[in-house]
Amino acid sequence: MAWCTPPLLPKAWTDQVADDGLIVAPLPIADVPNMTVVAKVRIRGGEPVTEAVFTGGYVEATASPKGDLDPPGRWVDWENRVPGPSWISLAWRAQDDRLHTGARTTLDRLLNAAHTEPYEGGDVDVDWPSWRTFAAALGTPQLTMAGLRPGLWAIGHSTTETAAVIQQDGVILADSPDSPSLPSCGTGSRPGRALAARPLRPTPPPSLPQATAKAWLPGTCDCPSKPGGRPRFGSELVPDRRCAVGETG
Repeated sequence: MAWCTPPLLPKAWTDQVADDGLIVAPLPIADVPNMTVVAKVRIRGGEPVTEAVFTGGYVEATASPKGDLDPPGRWVDWENRVPGPSWISLAWRAQDDRLHTGARTTLDRLLNAAHTEPYEGGDVDVDWPSWRTFAAALGTPQLTMAGLRPGLWAIGHSTTETAAVIQQDGVILADSPDSPSLPSCGTGSRPGRALAARPLRPTPPPSLPQATAKAWLPGTCDCPSKPGGRPRFGSELVPDRRCAVGETG
């Protein structure tokens, strides 16, 4: 059992575990807060074999004490303290400027959303862990997570010009009724329809291909989150940790 969350599964771990030994560790699947899955990996013949992947992770540790536990401890690209606390995290932060203009304006668009609609799940509440993992499995580089109200996180899609998210309470917010970010949130024409079609449980990849001499990445999964697609839990490009299983040092 690993009491840390490495960005890729270290090969040193597999080398040190006896044959038929087990590694259980949370691993990041996107570069936004609290976006992890827990992987159960069996070592067979010195090779890691995935037995299960399920939602979960550790409470984030921070370098200094936090008075408010609602905002995440890392991956926050812009934060407002007044008139009320709010924050945003962009998977495309590398394309933002040094003043965080993209993060600041995207958060403002969502706080002043010109369009709202309810989640189209009928009487079914939003299964937040399932939707969060599904959104990461889509692999979009425009993935966005935000906290617009205390106690309510939101996840969705944004660009420098558009934004759309769904909150934990099932409210969908966007910069306009025809925002390009609305269909980009999922497989349907609206995030709510994408949620209704999302896979509840992804099939774990059977093996972890080696990314570098020091780390392993997961293979593909069979969750049909795109029409005819096979979204990856991992990328063979180590710098792109969008759905990577992690390496340290």
